[in-house]
Amino acid sequence: MDLSSHGVVALVQNDEEKFLLLEDARDPMKGLWAPPHGRCEASDKSEEVTVIREVYEETGLRVTPTRKVHTQLADTKIKTVSFWLVVTTGSEIKLDAESSNSGWFTVEEILKLPLYPGTKKFFKMVQRNELG
Repeated sequence: MDLSSHGVVALVQNDEEKFLLLEDARDPMKGLWAPPHGRCEASDKSEEVTVIREVYEETGLRVTPTRKVHTQLADTKIKTVSFWLVVTTGSEIKLDAESSNSGWFTVEEILKLPLYPGTKKFFKMVQRNELG
């Protein structure tokens, strides 16, 4: 896979099996919600490295990627994006300037939020049990 046009999304869950989502503070996606995410950089040796870096930059959380669950076409500046399940140690979130808010949500709650199109597509698949 060509990482130069690829991104990752980190699926961070808490003990109640709610997902962490961040509200984007930047135009043109301002006000839209998505899990921690970002594009792969040239210095990233793998998707896992990107997941770890992006989650830390956006939330201050340390995570370990455990499994890639889905890859789809992206709806931003990159071609494709992969969704990764992660485990985290700690729960204190420190948002960077890219995000204006954060919260923990069930799949049903997520689908009521204003979402990135790709995020909505992914969580509709989760709701319908279409992922392995």
